[in-house]
Amino acid sequence: MTADRARFLDAATRIGRRLCRDAIWWEGRCNWLGWAMEAHGGQWISVHRAMTALVYDGTAGIGVFLARLSRLSDDPIIRTTAEGALAQALTAIDSLSDAGEYGFYSGLSGIARSCIDAGTALASDELIARGHTAMRRAARLAPKDHRLDIINGSAGFIPALLAAAEHDRDRQLAEAAERHGEHLVKRAARTDLGWSWDTLAMPNERHLLGLAHGASGIAYALATLGAATARADFFAAAKEALRYERAHFRAAEGNWPDLRSFTQSGPSGEPPCMLAWCHGAPGIGFARLALHRLMPDESATLAEAETAIRTTSATLAQAASGTGNFSLCHGDGGNADLLVFGADVLGHPDLRRAAEAAGVRALDRFEQPGMPWPCGVMGAGETPNLLLGLAGIGYFFLRLYDSGDIPTVLLPGTPSIKVVKSERNAKRRSSASR
Repeated sequence: MTADRARFLDAATRIGRRLCRDAIWWEGRCNWLGWAMEAHGGQWISVHRAMTALVYDGTAGIGVFLARLSRLSDDPIIRTTAEGALAQALTAIDSLSDAGEYGFYSGLSGIARSCIDAGTALASDELIARGHTAMRRAARLAPKDHRLDIINGSAGFIPALLAAAEHDRDRQLAEAAERHGEHLVKRAARTDLGWSWDTLAMPNERHLLGLAHGASGIAYALATLGAATARADFFAAAKEALRYERAHFRAAEGNWPDLRSFTQSGPSGEPPCMLAWCHGAPGIGFARLALHRLMPDESATLAEAETAIRTTSATLAQAASGTGNFSLCHGDGGNADLLVFGADVLGHPDLRRAAEAAGVRALDRFEQPGMPWPCGVMGAGETPNLLLGLAGIGYFFLRLYDSGDIPTVLLPGTPSIKVVKSERNAKRRSSASR
């Protein structure tokens, strides 16, 4: 093991143990206090509160990190805290089901998938079974007109359903995925520029680009469904989503603009480009790399993935602090994870070296001197959760330690590289034996 790899695991373990130290327990369940963003009076404000049950900013996401860390750390306290976090997440099943919230990062299917993944890491059949029960319950929920995107809608739900269906051979889950795919096709706005979706439930707003809330995330879901069902109409819809996104690409910046109306316009009066998983080149790069595996004959997706990686790499390589935080959602942690994913998908070790260099710089700047980690709630302090806080930062260091066995959490339903290679080899052996 290299010194840096050992350091990455040590950093993840330190973060995990801090989370265990700060957990608040009650009757076998645990939660945390931390910073979050909430909408009040038409604007977003920072609040300090208990975490939710969700993947994005709650105990489901924290539990997944601690469960994967537990396999590597051999620390019984980390395992117990992972189980307590997921027990807390499971208390939200009834309320999320009653509200019809089936989404991945902000809904029931994410909690279900977290229990399956964490249960697998912990070798807990009970936790896996509870996860599959929750996923079947989510599968019974009807699609909603404005629950469409990766964060809280059908686009995040579809890959989670398909991954669970493949494991269980459960036709109910596969049928639910098709139902949500057909819903996405039905809800598409079809123009000369391609297909797009009103994910904000704001009819006068421009339809968004990107992975978390826009066309890239929906294209990823539709292509994943096309591959699972061999339905050409889902692949065609995915290509139309990509066509819409390409119409807005800014070659001079190597990036795609953030079309939300409240973002500050640039010097030209046009919306600016973000550089994050949620909006901009890093998230679009994740989607294009996944689409390259799903649609290898589409040369444009690979070219766009490489563009997104170059744009993201250029910022990470700067001596300045990049985005100003190290979160997965809109910080350097998520941006660097694109390079890790690119290294694994494309077989480019230089990308891994760049991601590792970003990790080492962060450790030297924050972990080594004992400084607080800059998290994703702007103007606030540390927060424990996955997409905005410490659990996500720790998860990134686990990825640097062994991304072959630890899949990214920034693409719902994505298996580890070891699983992908195993499935590919099995298909080759099957073809050779015919």
